[in-house]
Amino acid sequence: MQAEEAKDDDLKRLLPCPFCGGGITEFHDNGRVWAGMKYSDPISVSVRHWCAEAPGPSRLIERIGRNKEQAIERWNMRSNVELTGAGTASVLNAKLGAEQ
Repeated sequence: MQAEEAKDDDLKRLLPCPFCGGGITEFHDNGRVWAGMKYSDPISVSVRHWCAEAPGPSRLIERIGRNKEQAIERWNMRSNVELTGAGTASVLNAKLGAEQ
């Protein structure tokens, strides 16, 4: 139960998707191999996100770090665009509509 709670805490540290503001996000250990007695430590960790209801084919956004902490930092990197719960796509659409 403690591992599941730690996973939830790590997911709460992620900023919402800049494109859809929602979707499905998970952590993925990369490069684990069977070493005879157990799996090796991961080579890297990814934050994988699938946008909710994006038009067209399913879209995967992935940010990779050497460990979970670095993967979270890389996911949370943003430009100086103001974010809302609906994602920056909604902000940009609102700004474009206001300019016309």
